[in-house]
Amino acid sequence: MRPHPKPLGERRSTADRGGLALVATLIVLAVIGLVVAGAVRAAMTSLRASSLDYREARAFYAAEAGAEAALSQLKIALQDGVLEDDELLNIEPPELEGFDYSAFEVERRDTAVVEDITDGPYQGLYALTQKVDISSVAEDANGTLSGVVLRAKAQAIPIFQFGVFYDDDLEATNGPPMEFVGRVHANGNIYLSSANAWYREPITTPNRVFHNRKDHNRVLDGVYIYDANTVAVPLLFDSRSIPGDEAFKAESCEQFDCRLQSEAFDVDSLKLPLPAGIPAYELITQQQMGDGDAEKSVKFAWKADLYVTVDFTNPRAWNSSCSLTKDAEDEDNVLIPTMTAKRPAGKSVPGQSQLCRMFRWQWSGFYDGRERELKDIVQIDIDEIDAWVAGDTDRQIDIIYVQINPPAPATFNMETRGVIIDGSIDPAIRVVDADELPNRMTIASEWPLYVRGNYNVTTKKPSALVGDGITILSTAWDDEENRPEDDVFEDCSDHTAATLCPELDDWYSDWTMKVAGETTVNAAILAGHWPTPCDWYEPTCPADGSTAYYHDWYGGGIENFPRFLERWRDGPKVVFHYLGALISPFTSLKTDGTWNGSYYEPPQRDWSFDTDFRRPGNLPPGTPNVGNVIRTAMREAF
Repeated sequence: MRPHPKPLGERRSTADRGGLALVATLIVLAVIGLVVAGAVRAAMTSLRASSLDYREARAFYAAEAGAEAALSQLKIALQDGVLEDDELLNIEPPELEGFDYSAFEVERRDTAVVEDITDGPYQGLYALTQKVDISSVAEDANGTLSGVVLRAKAQAIPIFQFGVFYDDDLEATNGPPMEFVGRVHANGNIYLSSANAWYREPITTPNRVFHNRKDHNRVLDGVYIYDANTVAVPLLFDSRSIPGDEAFKAESCEQFDCRLQSEAFDVDSLKLPLPAGIPAYELITQQQMGDGDAEKSVKFAWKADLYVTVDFTNPRAWNSSCSLTKDAEDEDNVLIPTMTAKRPAGKSVPGQSQLCRMFRWQWSGFYDGRERELKDIVQIDIDEIDAWVAGDTDRQIDIIYVQINPPAPATFNMETRGVIIDGSIDPAIRVVDADELPNRMTIASEWPLYVRGNYNVTTKKPSALVGDGITILSTAWDDEENRPEDDVFEDCSDHTAATLCPELDDWYSDWTMKVAGETTVNAAILAGHWPTPCDWYEPTCPADGSTAYYHDWYGGGIENFPRFLERWRDGPKVVFHYLGALISPFTSLKTDGTWNGSYYEPPQRDWSFDTDFRRPGNLPPGTPNVGNVIRTAMREAF
């Protein structure tokens, strides 16, 4: 039987429902599409925004990198203590792939001024400060720009403001008591071990501080550092016992009011006053044809307003006004160097006879027990210079530089070789009769420098002594007691063997230290030192921590930086009074005898920093600067 058909209305109702479902589905799909499209658009917008933020962030970091690169170059430019205009123009942005520096400039702000340093490890010193703005704008390949302006201070700090400054490791292990007033800084490590040492002002290093010796393992608990309330606090910790930076800082600040600062305080090295790549020893070398403008601006030889050349190329016959001793039977045949002088235009030049009285040659002048040499000397007589200057401003001499050109002894005649009885020429400079200086004065040479007797004690004036090494000969020093007798010269005059003359060898063996007299020196000293080769604590150091290497291993420390050759004891200790600044930017090359403890007995050291150097007008002539650059602010350019 055929099924009965449904009514027409019922069939329409079912169809309508199907149509509505289709419509609803289509609507839902459309809404979903709109939602998806919106989400896609939102995602794309977010992606584009993120991409833009990313590019802008990269551009900002590139701009910041440009400013930092400029800051690094600024520090290099300040190594000679002076910022020249062409040095600022030569500062360039870094090369970063994908970025161009559409705007990059380093320019001065205002004029350089002398100002006190009010914060950081060099607080309390003053500097010639030049404010500098560094503008750096970086742009990527899509044209995204970002820029920064970094502000900095370039500080040229006169080096004689430091009581002690070492570019290498600094060792302070004095025996007799030493109380030192003045800032102490070393770019290397600092070693402090003594039974009686007091430091009244801050001690800083960008490296580490060790409460121990460097040459062997010996800790003495007599090192005191004054806190901000001038209370002497013992040093009982160091960078080994407290290796963590924060813990070291906390202990230093707790004990010394932060007046002992190491790498834990982010102390910067102080840049020496020479262009990058030029060794610090160039400060004291003679004028050279290859010297550029940068070298000429800092070398004492180029700053000198009296340049004396002691030349053996064409020696002259012995002359009583030009030479102190001869010790030869036929004195007329003994040769001595020719001396010449030059000065800047407008300055009076001493005549030959006057020059001979001011600068006199002496063969085998005296014996240096540390160097084990008979020193051949140019003697600078300050009284004679004073007599020549006589208050005439055209004659005034601010910086004396002495250049010596020595020959080999074999080039001389027999009479001359007879007064060089040790078979070698060992040049040195010696300053005498210098109780009172005619004016502010610096004396410099790349040869060893000796000072005999008191220096600059009457109406003290700003002064500096600059050389390969500095040795103090006391007021009691007598050349005749510290050089061979005439008969030794006579017996050795014909000696031609490669070994020492037996009579001279016997004299060396019998030589004994003479008693020193109380002596005062008022001058900044810039010279080389002889360093202990390595730290006994390091596995690669051949020293084993014992005293086995002591005599020929120890460099002598700051207590022997001004060197001595006498017995500073006549019952009680004889006092050596020193007022100045002890600066050692390099290792000695010519004064290279090791400290061995057998050629002197140490003085009672009455040493202090000359606080007059804290006023710019009281600095010695030719004072070098050390450079320091600090950032003061940074902001986005736009």
